[in-house]
Amino acid sequence: MTTAQELFGTTFQNPVLLASGTCGYGEEVADNIDLEQLGGFVTKAVTPEVREGNPAPRVTEFAAGMINSVGLANVGLEAFLREKLPWIRTQVRRARVLVNVAGKTIADYLEVIHALDPEPGFVGFELNLSCPNVKEGGAAFSSSATLLSEVVSAARAATSRPLIVKLAPNVPDIGSIAAAAVDAGADGLTLINTVPGMLFDTRTRKPILGAGTGGVSGPAILPIGVHAVWQARRRVAVPIIGVGGIRSGEDAVQYLLAGANLVEVGTASFADPRAALRVLSGLKRYLRDYRIQHLNELIGAGHQR
Repeated sequence: MTTAQELFGTTFQNPVLLASGTCGYGEEVADNIDLEQLGGFVTKAVTPEVREGNPAPRVTEFAAGMINSVGLANVGLEAFLREKLPWIRTQVRRARVLVNVAGKTIADYLEVIHALDPEPGFVGFELNLSCPNVKEGGAAFSSSATLLSEVVSAARAATSRPLIVKLAPNVPDIGSIAAAAVDAGADGLTLINTVPGMLFDTRTRKPILGAGTGGVSGPAILPIGVHAVWQARRRVAVPIIGVGGIRSGEDAVQYLLAGANLVEVGTASFADPRAALRVLSGLKRYLRDYRIQHLNELIGAGHQR
């Protein structure tokens, strides 16, 4: 039984990764989960400047998941280079690492990419394009094929490393957005980012989150993510990383059947830091139960008629 995947010029020993924003830069969770058993992880976002994030409260739960409004709080590029990347370089051997990059302008993305591109210790970049482009009136890069193409093309010109573009689901046709990202130079896609949401405190009648609105994650968005991967796979041939609502091996299989090559576990890790290992164990059990010799037998099988 083979779970390894040859993607982005390297070998992922299995398809289960930790999602950006849920595992810090690796070191923060290393005492609670053996990262080396996983296929890899995606770092917390890196922006040129230190970001304190949005006002508290930043997270609230509801029956089918949670809403967060962390605001891309992160240590900034300088501290990532000085403190975080050296730990990754010396402590992570078998797991593959992608660095999540975010920004307010195209120049922000390029500053991070130019600084990190010559550094060893990671495979490539995951571009968070759900960020608002402040030069375009606050529209998210991923909400427009034109905006998305501009930032992906600029990033493609800045590095030869793999570029994985993370897309938000709240667009009319995510298949066309996925195709635009690939046409602009993306080597892969991550689907999906969180879904916009909001909840009120019914006693105070004010928003629960300090920033008002936030991103919905957890079990509620599983079908949305699977559908987005399915739509994207109909339009593009590049590797896809499926993320959103995965809590079990069979949840991971949903994404694989839709066409994902890898999966990321996010919100489930907050309830159980070892959730990704449970997902991996469940996935292997599924492969054994159905006598599947290679993971590739599942990938995209949901498209077969």
